[in-house]
Amino acid sequence: MRSQKPEQASAGADLTTVRLSLERIVKRYGALCAVDGVSLQAAAGRLHMVVGENGAGKSTLLRVAAGLVRADAGEVRVDGAPLRPHTVREAISRGVGLVEQHFALVDSFDALENVMLGAEPLASFGRLDRRVARERAERVSAELGVSLPWEARTDSLAVGDRQRLEIVRVLCREARTLLLDEPTAVLTTAEGKALYASLRRLVERGHAVIVVTHRLDEVRDHADEVTVLRRGRRVSHRANVGGDASLLEAVARDAMGEAQELRLEARRRNVGAPLLELHDVHRAPTLRGVTLTVRAGEIVGIAGVEGNGQRQLVRVACGLEAPDRGRVESAGVAVVHEDRERDGLALDASVRDNVLLGELREFSRRGLVDRAAVDREARRRLEILGVDAPDRDLVARALSGGNRQKTVVVRALGRLPRAPVLVLAQPTRSVDVTSARAIHAEIAGAADRGHAVLLLSADLGELRRLCHRVLVLAKGRIAAEFAPEASDVAIGEAMLGVSPAGAQP
Repeated sequence: MRSQKPEQASAGADLTTVRLSLERIVKRYGALCAVDGVSLQAAAGRLHMVVGENGAGKSTLLRVAAGLVRADAGEVRVDGAPLRPHTVREAISRGVGLVEQHFALVDSFDALENVMLGAEPLASFGRLDRRVARERAERVSAELGVSLPWEARTDSLAVGDRQRLEIVRVLCREARTLLLDEPTAVLTTAEGKALYASLRRLVERGHAVIVVTHRLDEVRDHADEVTVLRRGRRVSHRANVGGDASLLEAVARDAMGEAQELRLEARRRNVGAPLLELHDVHRAPTLRGVTLTVRAGEIVGIAGVEGNGQRQLVRVACGLEAPDRGRVESAGVAVVHEDRERDGLALDASVRDNVLLGELREFSRRGLVDRAAVDREARRRLEILGVDAPDRDLVARALSGGNRQKTVVVRALGRLPRAPVLVLAQPTRSVDVTSARAIHAEIAGAADRGHAVLLLSADLGELRRLCHRVLVLAKGRIAAEFAPEASDVAIGEAMLGVSPAGAQP
């Protein structure tokens, strides 16, 4: 594989096919230069991936392209002409659609109303023509290979369905250039493959697609070309990369600036007394008799197709919901929820307050908060994973997606050992390779120190690398148990309800 040098112009496509061109984009936030002279092109019939560590400028670059953020320098061109005025409305009208990693849905609307919001087909008296709207939405969703509950309120949907709503909404506006920021972060492996199959069909029909991802295997398996950003600058661009076996190491080296070990082997641990037990737990509408035990020093994984009870399992395990039947026994739980925006962060509160959310009583005397102690503890926790927040008064909303994720993870880690059980749902979602390895090391270290970990993840590789045991949650029940050496095929079959080979009784 030939690699272009960093100083070469953004290329990889015939200029006559370029639908979107970012030319020497610069974007500063105060003293921070988030994007520093980056050029990038999206060509018709090409799937272009953008990778880099958290804070590399990937999401900012997409927001500039979609008209959400105005660059300080440089130009955005759509189909060869400047994007003027530089607004979201103009970008959409010219066929540029952005799916952000943080949902922009109205919770009180149903799924169909959210898909059509702003582009509603109207019946008499200005009412939404639900028949026409549904036909359009179902046509687009069928192209993506997904099925959505159109009549359901959006706030009742699982995180994966909300992500799919965002994608369908953009396509319903007839976008010819799709910008997707971490679209598979909330999807299982099978769902991610289905999404990329859908994107490939769009590409073959002449769409231009840019995908930001942290999953390097997605680059290897699906990209036509890849651009790597580091600290706001473009450091490399590679064209015609599909299936290149050496790509992961090269891209990781570009993104992190040095060779990276991409594999973390599972470590055997000594286990002790039970610290978390669920006994025949039922909780409408999804949990139907869950029984499991997590012992001191043990990491137990939960695999499953999204929507099989994972969210309620987390909420019941940490005490946010009481079971309708059965019982939960725990020694105290620190939790990371799968949806950090809805359940994990107060987005308009400071990073300092978020990392100590719910714990200020511990730093109070006679009703007064010891702000110096709060600041010291917040600084200590943020340093655990290197959260990039130089000003702890910065609101959480201003953090990148990866740094938001690291903030909720370090909050849970900081509650050890007072809460000796970690319940972690998708703890490495939207973080880069280096940060994921650091989170894995902290999880393994917590187990080594005698804590219990219940780990829910859509990444089967993550579960097999870290866990003592992998349980499959299907239709609200524990359907099978596997040793970490089990294959993805065996675990996947159990997730889909196939009688599994290699499962333990």
